[in-house]
Amino acid sequence: MYKLSEKIDQTVKQFLMDSSTVEIGELGLKELGLDFRCGKILISVEERFVAVCNPRNIDYYGGWEYIDAELKLDAGDYCFYDGEARRVDRVIRFYKELKAEGYRYVSNEGFVKKQSQQSTKQPVDVI
Repeated sequence: MYKLSEKIDQTVKQFLMDSSTVEIGELGLKELGLDFRCGKILISVEERFVAVCNPRNIDYYGGWEYIDAELKLDAGDYCFYDGEARRVDRVIRFYKELKAEGYRYVSNEGFVKKQSQQSTKQPVDVI
């Protein structure tokens, strides 16, 4: 059984890497329409899913316990929620909108606006 569990975990981790997932922590959840207590989530725009390690938090604080069972999949340490579910789709859409507006997620900061190279230069005082 241990070998099977280990193989499943490895396969899930590889799938997450192949799916171009983005990890969003507590500081970015508000912008995605979620309570910070939902905990860390992984978003894949490409595959249209959200994955979490602790589904109890997002189920309770995010209301995701109402998502139909056929749109959820437990695999390894993760629970995957399909983008076909309205709540999941909303999170993915909010993330895509933020990206389109020039925001990026930075750990320990949340979503921050990307700055152009010109704006990163310090102004020079003219005497």
